[in-house]
Order: sequence, then structure tokens, then C-alpha cells
Amino acid sequence: MRKYMMMAGLLVVSALSLCGCQKEYYGKGQAFTMKMSEAAAGYSNADIAARCEDNYQRFMHASYIMATDKFGTEHKIKISANIKRNDWDFSSLQTDGVFKNYVEADGSARKVGIDVSEHQGAIDWATVATQVDFAIIRLGYRGYTSGGLALDAYYSSNIAGATEQGIPVGVYFYSQATTYEEGVEEANFVLSNLGDYGLAYPIVLDREDPMAEDARTNDLTAEQHTQAALGFLDTIQASGHRAMMYTYRMYYALYLDLEQIYNYPIWFAQYADEPDWPYEFSIWQYTESGTVAGISGPVDLNLEMMPLQ
Repeated sequence: MRKYMMMAGLLVVSALSLCGCQKEYYGKGQAFTMKMSEAAAGYSNADIAARCEDNYQRFMHASYIMATDKFGTEHKIKISANIKRNDWDFSSLQTDGVFKNYVEADGSARKVGIDVSEHQGAIDWATVATQVDFAIIRLGYRGYTSGGLALDAYYSSNIAGATEQGIPVGVYFYSQATTYEEGVEEANFVLSNLGDYGLAYPIVLDREDPMAEDARTNDLTAEQHTQAALGFLDTIQASGHRAMMYTYRMYYALYLDLEQIYNYPIWFAQYADEPDWPYEFSIWQYTESGTVAGISGPVDLNLEMMPLQ
């Protein structure tokens, strides 16, 4: 089909150009036109084919989410008209050498933050507080094989340290729930272990494929993944707290019914110069290899794309 479309494009260019016309090609980007006179001036069939291919790719990415699964197979998922698309101009991204930021025409910038767990060890929150606008702290997790629930070993010290320094915080839970009921169980575990800390940011559900042969979530359908997520999100929301979903491109595209999940704010992970996810999202996690004074070793860095406070 793709080859046919490219050849069809070449034929249309030639046919229209012979009668003094031109053909416009549209995609997610600059449209281009081409006449026979241009081809005669130096555009070969190979040049035209290359431009048709470029335009084809732009069209595809404007209409479909392209996602590669864990087995290396590429999938094409039609972009939903029922979920709001983002209209951000990522030429507005800037960096200070540590954090990315999105700077508006009036010079205003977004909030920058980190997310942490026991993997970061002990954190000097007084030093961190001079650099970040928010922190999202792992409260706990469910094991991907046994399915047991556990607190993050540094949750108590992290949330106490961050709040004592006046850093607005949220919490997250790494889920391996297989049913709606297990999602509810995870949410209740979070709620019972929050403590008396005020949260300025949501309680976040972190769902990922552990890429392990013995993972308890391996055989779930997309609907089962979605229901397990909704069990958590619905329960958190019903408790009076704000709920948020976190994961990455493959999981969002292939494991979830996004028209249901997008009833909640979205935290999107993509380690790239700029994200290419078509829909709006509230937070962008853009690296897992950030360096922040007060934290030993690498840390996830995040940019708040839409206000959450």
C-alpha cells in the first residue's frame, strides 16, 4: 500500500504538471508543491519520491500512533478524535544545563521536578529544594512475581525531608495489579500509608511491563490492564485525592484503553529531545539520567506541561 501511494503521488504530479497545474501535499508540517518545471530544473524521480516519502511519514504520524511492542513488532493505532491533542511548540524548549523548560513568548516558564525512590538512597533535601519546584516520591510497589505489597524503604524519610523543606510533593505506586479489585487493593494500601502529609501533587499510578518471563501481568489483555488501572485511579479519586496515570509510549498505546484512562491527568515518559505523543499530558518525564545536587547518582527529571497545583 505504501509503495502504491508513493507511485500514485508521482503520477499525479506528472499529470497535473503537464497541464500547467501543481499538486499540493499535506502532512503534519509544511505542505509542498511541485511542478514539472521544477522537476525539469533538477528534481529527479528519486527527489520526488523522497519528498513523497517524507510527506507520507508526516501524514502517518499526524494520524496514527506508531508503537513498537516488546517483541519488536510495530503497531499503528489510530489517533482518537475524543482525546484532546496538544498544540505545544517544542521549539520553545530550553535548558539551563540541568533541567529542560518550556518558555512562553512572555518569558514565563513551567515548573521542574524530580521523582525518587529507594534507588536514590539518602537525599539532601535542603540542597534539592533550591533547584526543584516539585517532587513525586514512591510510596510503594507490588512485586511482579509474588504480587506482594511493600512500602518503599525510603518513603518515610523522603516525604518528611521534602515537606520539611517546603517542596510540593505527590506520591506514586508501582502497580502489578491484574484485576480491578487488585487495583483497589493497591489504592487502599497507598491511602493507609500516606501519613498526615499534605499533597500538592496527585497520587500517581505507575504501570509498566517488567519485561520478565515470570511477570504476573504478562498474559493480560488491554482491557484487563485498563481495568486494573481504573481500580486504582477510581479509588484514589473517590477518596478525595487527585489521581494520575504514569507510563510510557508502548504501554499507553498498546496496553490501555486511552479513552477511559484519559479521564485522569497523564504523566508521560519519553526520553528524547522532545516528545512526540499526540495528546495533552500534564507532566513529561524526559530523562532517567539527570544530575541534581543533593542526590547521589542519576535521577528522573520532569517538566510540568499543564498546571497541577
